[in-house]
Amino acid sequence: MCLVSYIPLSGNEYCITSNRDEAPTRAAYQIQEDTVADQKVYYPADTLGGSWIVCSENKRSVCLLNGAFIRHERQLPYRMSRGIMMKEFFKFSNAVDFLEGFDFRRIEPFTMVIAEPLYLFEFRWDSEIKHIKTLQRDQTYVWSSSTLYDVDAIEKRQDWFNEELDKVDNLSPELIVNIHKAGGAKDRSIGFLMNWEDRVRTISISQIHSADQSQLLHIPLEDTSIEPLSKTIYG
Repeated sequence: MCLVSYIPLSGNEYCITSNRDEAPTRAAYQIQEDTVADQKVYYPADTLGGSWIVCSENKRSVCLLNGAFIRHERQLPYRMSRGIMMKEFFKFSNAVDFLEGFDFRRIEPFTMVIAEPLYLFEFRWDSEIKHIKTLQRDQTYVWSSSTLYDVDAIEKRQDWFNEELDKVDNLSPELIVNIHKAGGAKDRSIGFLMNWEDRVRTISISQIHSADQSQLLHIPLEDTSIEPLSKTIYG
């Protein structure tokens, strides 16, 4: 949820990949399957019940980063956690209905990447205003969480991402995961696999690969004895 990329591959095929920078106690070790509004949804299950990356059998994908544009002061209590809100998204028939119909009041600021057959959006909620940006499906995008990284660090991480991307000729889901491991490797404070004195560190990498048959991959990094988890999704 703290480094997210959207990368088109071919046709309508794309990958959304997320490095989760979080307290180690929040590590997820299973892919959960639920039914929301008559559709199956899949996600790495957070210890608090929600998730930061969710996809459905209907080729709908959402991925979340904490914070909107700048680091904010928390104003507890919030009405609903952002992780639970991610599942609420699928109660709406499409992204536009969600953006118009969901009550975002007293939800902590966030950035959400939304990919559906008809829509590709960047949505930022700053606790007062909805900021909605339509993205181009054939372009690559990368985001970093504004709650952990200042403007200079976000720009540096963007540069690292582009440098790693330039090293690859034929992108694949596997190579995209490698990029998410490699950027800024010598800088443990803002590198892609970060570690702040073990209080917050990159605890997993997750990826939605949307194609004819979609794949949800979750790689726990806290316990190296656990193999990457993968779920094939038939739409």
